Amino acid sequence: MVPGSVLRHRYRLDGCIALGGVGEVWRGTDLVLERVVAVKLLRPEYAQDEECLARFRAEGRHAALLSHPNIAQVYDYVEKAPPLAGFLVMELVEGQSLARLLAGGSMDPARTMGIIAQAAGGLQAAHAAGLVHRDIKPGNLLVSPDDHVKITDFGIAQAPGSARVTRTGMLVGTAAYLAPERASGGPATPASDLYSLGVVAYECLTGQAPFGGEPLAVAVAHLQQAIPPLPPSVPAAVAALVTELTAKDPAARPASAGDVCDRAKRLQAVPARLPAGAPGVPVPASAPGVPVPAAEAPAGHTGAAPKMPNEPGGQPPGPDNAGGARPRTPRRLSRAVPPARVALVLAAIAVAGLGWALATTTGSAPDHPVSPGTHPAAPPAGPPGAAGPRAASPGPTSAGGEGARRPAASAQAHRPSRSSPAASSPAPSSPSPTSTPPLPLPTPSLPLPTPSLSLPV
Repeated sequence: MVPGSVLRHRYRLDGCIALGGVGEVWRGTDLVLERVVAVKLLRPEYAQDEECLARFRAEGRHAALLSHPNIAQVYDYVEKAPPLAGFLVMELVEGQSLARLLAGGSMDPARTMGIIAQAAGGLQAAHAAGLVHRDIKPGNLLVSPDDHVKITDFGIAQAPGSARVTRTGMLVGTAAYLAPERASGGPATPASDLYSLGVVAYECLTGQAPFGGEPLAVAVAHLQQAIPPLPPSVPAAVAALVTELTAKDPAARPASAGDVCDRAKRLQAVPARLPAGAPGVPVPASAPGVPVPAAEAPAGHTGAAPKMPNEPGGQPPGPDNAGGARPRTPRRLSRAVPPARVALVLAAIAVAGLGWALATTTGSAPDHPVSPGTHPAAPPAGPPGAAGPRAASPGPTSAGGEGARRPAASAQAHRPSRSSPAASSPAPSSPSPTSTPPLPLPTPSLPLPTPSLSLPV
């Protein structure tokens, strides 16, 4: 067929939109009712296949028995319309199949549960009418842009009392979604459709079917192997529903598709579980007494007044302690002054004290004159034997000879300065012709060290 062809003077073919195993779907127009429709044709190579014709006929009849928002409605069925063997006129669903959507990756649990709820609602209507779909898979679920789901392809659906449309010993359906009881040759039941729906949910959540490979190996895997676990991000309630749907024992699955629809609707509001450490996951608070790691400590003002450097617990400001505020990162600060500093300070104090003692004992350096009024003047020179007033002499006075020299030396040793006028006056004359003036004692003239170290607080 080519675009523009008109079937039975009523249905115009506008363009092919999908190709199947034995048929093809065209976008068409009903010229009588002036509405857009979908026209399903048998491919020419199957036009003379009686089995394919029987399935084609069964699809039209079965779908005509059903009227549900989640089932694609059949408008018309025409058999033997030369040059065609027959065609179906159905509701056109604007959108694409779930299989095409899953080609782009997995879905979040909320969207998955929305799709499963709608598909289960359509299955409930089919099961209530006595129909078992037998081929629930993503390719037979049409999804509109607003995520409205329609079940299609009831061609191999089985109704009670209907004639078999398959050869003996043949399995009808898709191996990747085949229920275990059907893989072992058992009859199809509503629980078989629920198992297939559970596999569809698994593929929506993971992006792939649970088993892959050759059709026979996949069918055996469904019969003997458990479905692989879902990712940890899937909520526990959602994972529990998928586990029940894919139970090997049909009796362990949900009681009906209606129950699955109700549960899936409630699970749409369950948020997905996030892995630990991911963005948006709250970090548990530290226990009392446990220091906060530096990476988690908040920067900036902490709300407490900063301590001054001279307060207990305070620290001098620096690059790691701006403004004197104590950082929240735990640090071990030693308040003890190193022993070397203590020894240095004590040595400086001892030297200063020694220098001061020497200065007060032996006099000041010549370059530090002392005022004449600071000390009492020496006695004026006079005749031998005359005793003058001696105010600050600690020893007894003498008239001359050796006694005259000893008090002079003693007085000089106790005078703090040799630069006074009294100190420069000549000593009393001695009756001994060989007497010599006493030699001045050496006086330290170096500047005394002054402790200038700042002691840490």
